[in-house]
Amino acid sequence: MKRLSLLLAGWALFALNACVIDASESGANATVETQTETFIDPDATKESALGLIFGMPQIDDRLDYPGGDREDWRYIIVAEQGVMSVTINVDQPQKIDGGWNIIDSEGRVLHRQSFSKTEGYYEFSNFPVKQGIYYFQVYATAGKSIYTIATSFTPTVAAPVMVAQNETFDDDEEEEAPVVKKTTHKGSKKKAKKQDDDEPAPKKKAEKPAPVATGKTVKGFISLITPKSDGSAEVTIRNAGKNKGVETGAIGKIVGTSIKIEMTQCFPTSCKALVPASANPKGLKQGADVEFSL
Repeated sequence: MKRLSLLLAGWALFALNACVIDASESGANATVETQTETFIDPDATKESALGLIFGMPQIDDRLDYPGGDREDWRYIIVAEQGVMSVTINVDQPQKIDGGWNIIDSEGRVLHRQSFSKTEGYYEFSNFPVKQGIYYFQVYATAGKSIYTIATSFTPTVAAPVMVAQNETFDDDEEEEAPVVKKTTHKGSKKKAKKQDDDEPAPKKKAEKPAPVATGKTVKGFISLITPKSDGSAEVTIRNAGKNKGVETGAIGKIVGTSIKIEMTQCFPTSCKALVPASANPKGLKQGADVEFSL
């Protein structure tokens, strides 16, 4: 009985040692290494690009060079000839190095721009495009940041052709040529003058009515504030641009304040304005709403 107990104890010790050896040399540590060292970035190549659709809300994404997310690609399908605009807003430009490109269907680079440490908003606006697939590429060479992208498209509309309508006559009506009679009668000049007086005066063209306000309200938001040395500040307003009827010279009101600002430059999806020092631009915050009454 004692001998049997010793044999069982020895067998258990042998099995335990085998388990320890297997755990130290096989999958346990190897699995941890696989999970911690492998990084999957689904949109890191042109072939695996994700879609970017006109008219859809802006898309948020991120670049993280230390974490392995160093490059993102988006494809844009253009169905007809027109003009396109692409915008990108980097949340923390001071913490990232990199840039972005726009590439056409033939692989040609239409736009190339590097990021700035002092500017977070970039736009390539109203460039002509034709039917095909275009690509948006953004990359980081150091650092990390969240970014936002959006795109818009305006098709090329052919100018309408005005066709003059010819005057038509009924078949049973024939235009008679005027008959000129020669006469030496003394009263002929008076008669001709009377006929001229009987002719109706030419009609005046109707004047076009003056433009009337539509009563439409457009709302955007401040995405970037750039202080100036004189105490003023330049602000970038997004979601309010030419595609919504906001043009250069339009007046916007910052919601929650009495500050009114005039647009100095407008793009398809955004505008820029200058806030004077007298309006205390230091109190402005990113994300503040701006309303336009059109």
